[in-house]
Amino acid sequence: MSTTLDAGDASRDRSDGTHSSGNDDAVPGDTEKEPVPSSRIARHSTDHWQVMTGVALLAAGVGVLSIRPALVLVAVVCVGPATIRRVTTTPEPKLAVRRSVSDDDPDPGDVVEVETTVRNVGEETLPDCRFVDLAPGELRAVDGSLRTATALRPGDSCTLTYRVEATRGHQRFEGVEVVVGDVAGTTEHEYLLDAPLTITCRPSPEPLETLLLRGLTTPYAGRLSTEKPGEGLEFHSVREYRYGDALRRIDWNQYASTGELATLQFRTERSASVVLVADVRGTAYVRASQEHPNAADRGVEAVRRLLVTLLDEDHRVGITTFGPDYWLAPDAGSEHRDRALDALGSEPALSPSPPDEDHPIRLRTLQLLQRTDGPTQVVICTPLVDDSIEMPIRMLESAGYEVAVVSPDPTAMDAPGDVLSALERRQRIRRIHEYGVPVIDWPLGERLDVALARTVERWSA
Repeated sequence: MSTTLDAGDASRDRSDGTHSSGNDDAVPGDTEKEPVPSSRIARHSTDHWQVMTGVALLAAGVGVLSIRPALVLVAVVCVGPATIRRVTTTPEPKLAVRRSVSDDDPDPGDVVEVETTVRNVGEETLPDCRFVDLAPGELRAVDGSLRTATALRPGDSCTLTYRVEATRGHQRFEGVEVVVGDVAGTTEHEYLLDAPLTITCRPSPEPLETLLLRGLTTPYAGRLSTEKPGEGLEFHSVREYRYGDALRRIDWNQYASTGELATLQFRTERSASVVLVADVRGTAYVRASQEHPNAADRGVEAVRRLLVTLLDEDHRVGITTFGPDYWLAPDAGSEHRDRALDALGSEPALSPSPPDEDHPIRLRTLQLLQRTDGPTQVVICTPLVDDSIEMPIRMLESAGYEVAVVSPDPTAMDAPGDVLSALERRQRIRRIHEYGVPVIDWPLGERLDVALARTVERWSA
């Protein structure tokens, strides 16, 4: 898929700029006709000629005092360029921008090619132009350059081509920064070309193979086996026959061998009401290295996979946050699923960038207690990088909630500080275990299914 914007956009920090003449049709489908809206954000002198002016004055003074014509001639030669500075002007640019992306709806991790073309649609030559494409900071550049420099005659164009790795959410390209200098290189004007474009990255949901839910259930039918006997699929026990018991539940094998009627009982299956909590506080946006995703992003990924798995199992699921406030009450059904997945892909509170402000975790915990009623399970997706995360776990457990933790491990062992952080995190996990709360420790490079299965096996042993 290719999305094209005929009025601009660009990004930062790389350079594969190519240049074409006004009669060149190298840009397919080129329709840039009118200059895009722009604003001048700065004007400054380059001071390139100040040294030469100083040399001219010094040479003239020494030449006059020493009666040496050669030095006076040097001063005259140096004054020439300085005079040019006074008479040259920086041309006012009239530029059109065209941006295309190879995919405007990628999956996380997909590589998207961006091509931004800037064309001089004015009547003046721009002898010194520098462009920076303002790509979203969340998009990691993997190839090409977001900046270039060239001269543009009327009708000429310059193209930036680069590739970025998509991350979840709405990613907005703001525009193109342009620096235009005069022919003498004495003055520069900076402009911002208005050229917005947005790509949307919504991850495809992938259910988990294993699920960890604890004992609390709702009256709604579902697929979580309970210890309560009744209707269901899994055998629970046998009791004496009571008048009115359904024939299909009579143990005919026992009747054939003993002549006594007995009734089969099965484990009752009920749905759970589950709230998934994404830790998106600023402290959660940590990563082992720049090549790895941050822990908050991995936590949101865990929420997404838990969500689709639980909904597929007919449970009622809600979403909330520790950090910027977001709340989606537990529910089921296809509309609820679509609403939840859309929030996980585009909700500002779940942004791939850390929040600008601190948000008290105690307040979010109290809000969660107020927003839920009846038996509720809470699954907190957090990297466990600070001690304050233990407080909501204790509060929820003491209020009768069943709590589990999914913890993407952001620690590395490359430096002494990394080792200390890893040890502190291990101590937090140990303390949380002492509360009776299971923790799915999810290392980098391991599938969440594997980490979850390991915890389920250990917890049920």
